[in-house]
Amino acid sequence: KQVTQSAIEELRRYQCGSGGFSFWPGECASVSPYLTSWVLHVLQTGKKLGYRIDADMLERAYTYLETSLGEKRPTNEAYMSAYTSWQAFAVMVLAQGGRNVDSHVNRLIGYADKMPAFALAHLSDALLAAGDKGPRGAELRRRMLNTILPEGGFAHVEELSDPYLLWYWNSNIRSTAIVLGALVRRGEDEEMVKRIVRWLMKVRKDGRWGNTQQNAWAMDSLVDYYRKYESEVPDFTGVVSLGSETVVKEAFRGRSTEMKTREFTMAQVLAKGTAGTTLPVLFDRQGTGTLFYMMRLRYAVEASKLDALDQGFKVVRRYNIQGSKDPTTTFGPGDLIEVTLTIRNTKERRFVAVTDPIPAGTEPVETWFATTARELVDSGETRPGTGSSWFDWWSRGGFDHIEKHDDRVNLFATRMAEGSHTFTYLLRATTAGTFVTAPTYVEEMYEPEVFGRTASTIVEVKR
Repeated sequence: KQVTQSAIEELRRYQCGSGGFSFWPGECASVSPYLTSWVLHVLQTGKKLGYRIDADMLERAYTYLETSLGEKRPTNEAYMSAYTSWQAFAVMVLAQGGRNVDSHVNRLIGYADKMPAFALAHLSDALLAAGDKGPRGAELRRRMLNTILPEGGFAHVEELSDPYLLWYWNSNIRSTAIVLGALVRRGEDEEMVKRIVRWLMKVRKDGRWGNTQQNAWAMDSLVDYYRKYESEVPDFTGVVSLGSETVVKEAFRGRSTEMKTREFTMAQVLAKGTAGTTLPVLFDRQGTGTLFYMMRLRYAVEASKLDALDQGFKVVRRYNIQGSKDPTTTFGPGDLIEVTLTIRNTKERRFVAVTDPIPAGTEPVETWFATTARELVDSGETRPGTGSSWFDWWSRGGFDHIEKHDDRVNLFATRMAEGSHTFTYLLRATTAGTFVTAPTYVEEMYEPEVFGRTASTIVEVKR
């Protein structure tokens, strides 16, 4: 506390005659309304925690921000995201300081379509501080939720990619943390809030996030979350029931990151009831604290032909005879079949696994070592350094490990950037017949809820 109080006192040196704060003490050409909003946010937090805060320092900073908010909006529309961002931050700290900002809120809501998610969150907090729980807050909440991408048991904000927002150290982690804080303070969307918390903890590396902005906002929001949802020390028994039967019972005493898991085979689950009946799964907490849980179902569809499915990956598989660009699923004996897999992901993915079953009646051709159709190897995204520069490989990612088996081809990518990724390989038609080929399947190995598949394909090899 002594160190913190000393740091607060040190901030006096950065306040200029205008009341705004500069990046360097005494260099008032660098006064910034965004920086001033940041300092006020820190001072307001310190005041709530009982630190000594100079009332005159606050008053002068509030006056500076009120004057700054009267500046004309930029004529260049490209600047609007950055402009509305600092204005929303300033309005928030003014509202939290007891100033009337209603006219500014009305003006900024008119620009909501141009605002990044974190600015919407600041505006939402401004309304909350002003005691406004009407339709304007509901509209901002709707817009914030629209920026959130839920995947499995996690969720995060997909923020605007705007070069002008880099001045505010913009990132998905930072915006996710700011939106989390706004949702927590509104006391709504508890289930979504906890999924966001799981994501923030998942992307933390070695006890921290990527930079000081991410660390500061993440800790700021997580403290508010902790006080609202996890103030009680865990002292409970977690009970899971299937129908009327208790299937799991585990004790949790004190704060811990330890997880307890239990797995059941499908046969064990089906044995709990008669065919055609529905049994509820109930998670119950007996005692005090917060019970976090996740239930995952892994299954195989019992069907001879499946439709395509996009749950984070769009996958297309195409067959054609070598040298022809026309897709076909009918081949003659000895034909060389070119298989092209195209995987489209709308955001960067990590640790991706692809399994492509090959049709019965065909066998893979080792094109990396054979001279046959060597040009196909050099045109596909088959391995690092093939068909593209090392810089392209580094910037976009791709398949850095390939396995060829008698019945399938497996591909693995440590990183796959947003966009389309293509892999091409060769088969040879060997045995006549009509064969149902299982779908190509793609998933994030550590987030199996994110996956995609092609439809099943019927391949014919004529005599």
